[in-house]
Amino acid sequence: MIVTALNRRYAKSLLDLSIEQNKLEESMKDMDYVMKVIASSRDLRVLLKSPIVNADKKEAILVNLFQGQISDLTFKFINIILSKGRESQLEGIAHGFLNLYRKNKGIEEAVVTSAVELSEAQRNDIREKLKGITGNSIEITEMIDPSIIGGVKIRVGDKQYNGSIAYQLDQLKRQFESNQYIADF
Repeated sequence: MIVTALNRRYAKSLLDLSIEQNKLEESMKDMDYVMKVIASSRDLRVLLKSPIVNADKKEAILVNLFQGQISDLTFKFINIILSKGRESQLEGIAHGFLNLYRKNKGIEEAVVTSAVELSEAQRNDIREKLKGITGNSIEITEMIDPSIIGGVKIRVGDKQYNGSIAYQLDQLKRQFESNQYIADF
């Protein structure tokens, strides 16, 4: 998900307020919950972005969904977002908050794509090697893509390592195609 400058501003406000009130962990869990609820429902995402649906109806739906499920601080923050007419940005704000939280805690997210599910030992090995490279704690998000045949693709921030068999076969194919040697016998 793309986090806009607006999303980052609101997310930073919540992060600063959470740190000030010693409720950072609580806010992180709340925003993770908010993001998962919105991401799990296409209808909710469409409703929040719809200019046709009345703001009062959107507020009633969000109150129904989140009141009693999240802390007072986060709930009041969501009410501020609603009062500013920024409810369509709520998922992006939640995502931006989680990114800022990770950065604040020195945690980097690594997306690991493999052909089959990794074992716990493989996950730990990848986590330790990446921690040695980045110097930060690593949170792994695992994806399965059988088309890579074997090996792994790892993305941390803007860096990517592609050790998949499909990639290596493609590189080999390109070498054979660009081979200028023609036997003259």
